[in-house]
Amino acid sequence: MGFSDALRISGSGLEAERVRLNVLAGNLANADSTRGNPHGVYERRDVIFAAVAPGQSFSDILNSPIQSPVKEVKVLGMVRDPRRPTRTYDPQNPDADRDGFVFRPNVSKLEEMTNLIDASRAYEANLTALDTTKRMASKDLTIHV
Repeated sequence: MGFSDALRISGSGLEAERVRLNVLAGNLANADSTRGNPHGVYERRDVIFAAVAPGQSFSDILNSPIQSPVKEVKVLGMVRDPRRPTRTYDPQNPDADRDGFVFRPNVSKLEEMTNLIDASRAYEANLTALDTTKRMASKDLTIHV
């Protein structure tokens, strides 16, 4: 694996974690909302990652049992959390039903904060790997000159 492969892998990891951080921030921002989509309240989202060979499409991933040893991280998409929204009694809330219950998102602030810390550390690890690769490549150039 060369410097360009290492840079590509770290860069793709940075991009994937950036997307994950944005999704997690959206989950936190909507944790207390009682309105959202036309069918009910906000539904927690999560990001799906995959390690893929450069230039590989999603159908290639599914149809090919043999993978290239050089991988990139790719965001395959977002999924909605299957957990159901919680129902709380709050008759003063303008979004309460006729029985006084309000549906709240399936977002746990504690879980989202933990996921944000995890994604932030993964982002930092990719940034460190990228910086280390750049420094190694620079040293390699000075040795050969």
